[in-house]
Amino acid sequence: MGTLEKINGHTYYCPGATNVGVVRYKNAMALLVDAGIDSTAGRAVAQALEAERLKPKYVLLTHAHPDHFGAVKFLKEQYTGLERYASEGEALYLTNNLLESRALFGASPLRELEGRFHKGPPLALEGTLREGEAEFGDKRYRIISLPGHTYDQIGVLTGDGVLFAGDSLFSEEIMEKYGFPFLLDVEQQLQTIERLSGQEVSAVVLSHASQVYASIQTLCAQNKARIEEYLTKILEWCDQPLTREDVTEQIIVSAALDPDLAQYQTTFATAGAFLSYLANGKALEKSVISGKCYYYRT
Repeated sequence: MGTLEKINGHTYYCPGATNVGVVRYKNAMALLVDAGIDSTAGRAVAQALEAERLKPKYVLLTHAHPDHFGAVKFLKEQYTGLERYASEGEALYLTNNLLESRALFGASPLRELEGRFHKGPPLALEGTLREGEAEFGDKRYRIISLPGHTYDQIGVLTGDGVLFAGDSLFSEEIMEKYGFPFLLDVEQQLQTIERLSGQEVSAVVLSHASQVYASIQTLCAQNKARIEEYLTKILEWCDQPLTREDVTEQIIVSAALDPDLAQYQTTFATAGAFLSYLANGKALEKSVISGKCYYYRT
C-alpha cells in the first residue's frame, strides 16, 4: 500500500520505484509530479491519496519515459477529471508511443525494446508546459528546463521550495548499480547540472532514490564527477581506434554490468552521446575504415 511522506509545507511524496510528488490543496485536491510505471504503481498512489482523502486534479510529467507516465492511464480511469501536462518536446513522445523505442534503436525496434520500460500507453494531454511560472488552482509553481537525460525534461519547484527533479540527477545508489547515467546529450546534461547547482531549494526529490535530499550542490558535484570520469575513460580507451560497439563493451565491462538486450541498447545509446560530445568538441577524430566507424584520440 502506498503512503504519503511530508517534505515541507503542503508538499509530500509517495515513495516507490519512481517517486511521485504530491502537493496538497485545501479543497482536498492534489497535484502529482509523475505517476509511476503501471497500474500497480498507480494503485499505490491512489491508495496513498485516498488514505488522506485527496483526489488528484493535475499531473505534471517530468519526461516521457514509461516509468514516469505509465500509471497515468490507470489514474485517469479512476479520476476522470485528472488533467495531464508535460513539456512540448516530451509531449511528442507521450502522444505517440511508437517514438521512444524507435528513437532508441534507430529503426523499427526489436521486440525486447517494446516492453513496459520503453513503450508506455499513449497519452492525450490537456496542455503543455514551458519554463517559467505556472499556476494550477490557487498554487504557483516554477517549471525548470532540465534537458540531457531526455531532450525536453523539466523539473517542478513547488511553493514550499521542494524541487522534483525527475531524472536530471541520479543518486549514488543508481550510479553504482548502473555504472553511469542514461543520457541523450552530454553537453546539455552538463549545462543542466551547472544550472541546478545554483538553485536555492529546501529539498530535492529524485525520481529514483531512497531519500529526500536537503542539498542539491552535493548531488550536482557527484553527477558531474561521474560524467567526467567516463569522459576520461573513453578518451583513454580511444588511444587505439574503437567503434561505438567497442566503447559500449568497455563501459559494460568496466561497470561490471550484465545487461539484457534492452539495457545493452540504452548503454549503446549513451555511448553514442559521449562519443558525439567528444568528437564534436574535437577531442576525438572519427573515420570510416573497411565499413566500420572508428573513434580515436586526436
